Amino acid sequence: MVANTPVEVARRPVLIDVKVAQGHVDARLLVTPDLAGFAGHFPDFPILPGVVQIGWAVHYAQEFLLLDEPVIRVERLKFTCPISPNTPLQLSLIYDAGKASIDFRFYRQLDDANELLFSQGRLIYSMEPARE
Repeated sequence: MVANTPVEVARRPVLIDVKVAQGHVDARLLVTPDLAGFAGHFPDFPILPGVVQIGWAVHYAQEFLLLDEPVIRVERLKFTCPISPNTPLQLSLIYDAGKASIDFRFYRQLDDANELLFSQGRLIYSMEPARE
């Protein structure tokens, strides 16, 4: 009898490369088909839910820009193209300390002059330090 071993489900895309400089993050990502975000959304045409994309922006801002404050709202949110399995993405995060905000964009550079925008928005952080 073979024991059922839990299958590890990926929560985030594969991080291929990242560059961090003075409040700016540029990351290259690969959206793999095994991501938990695709489960049930939708069986015959899997697309990545917007809430997952926002969660990734928050996660990478925390990991690479060390922003631990809570996000209190999201502004200027636009989803312009669905993200499907096996999609290569680029993520841009730009931190504005004065506004306690991060502008994020998920996109793919098509050539020197053109890009395909998947989503964008602004994360607004609490100006108050997080309480323990």
